[in-house]
Amino acid sequence: MAIDNKPKSKTKKMILALGLGGVAGFLAAMGFMQLVKTGTLGEFAVSQEIAGLVGIVYLLTALSVSVGLVSPSVGARFLNVEDADELREQHRMLTWSAVGMVALGVALVVAAIGVPGGPLAPGVVLVAVVGLVGLAWFAGSRQRRHTDELMASVSTEATSTAFYLAFLIGGGWSLLAHLEYVTGPAPLDWLTLFAGLLMVSCFIVAGKRGMLVQR
Repeated sequence: MAIDNKPKSKTKKMILALGLGGVAGFLAAMGFMQLVKTGTLGEFAVSQEIAGLVGIVYLLTALSVSVGLVSPSVGARFLNVEDADELREQHRMLTWSAVGMVALGVALVVAAIGVPGGPLAPGVVLVAVVGLVGLAWFAGSRQRRHTDELMASVSTEATSTAFYLAFLIGGGWSLLAHLEYVTGPAPLDWLTLFAGLLMVSCFIVAGKRGMLVQR
């Protein structure tokens, strides 16, 4: 009698994905924090550290997608896709998605190091961040041209969810700060909040639609 090895392979794939993500995230975060401690990047506050770490999450996510684009057979082993052919079919859409994530990730890291005594002048940081956010917007518009109806619907719902989460969390935080219950958000906190909640909302919407189930 034939034995179905699919559940087992799915479990191995999930363990591999979680393991690789966990190790890469840990090493990247530790490397960034060690660099911060050296003072090479200037005087960092908590807001700068969080912005940098969120930026690194974006960059690592883009890196994992890029591996699948360069080598679909390798990417299919840890990315949540049916097989390598799915990565090939979605090559254009995923390429622009990776470009957008890299742009946002680098924008957050650059904004984080734009502090007194840092390696970049404020004017350079401003121009770089505006340019990178513009690139992310352009990549998103190009990505939508290669997105099917389902993914377009997911994108729209995720954007809407991110807005409401930002209003709820950011607005609630600001209200509590206004009433002097807590310290108010720093300007950079808002940029981090928007970028971070956009990614969180994507996971929320994908989870609601059953798209996070290992394939």
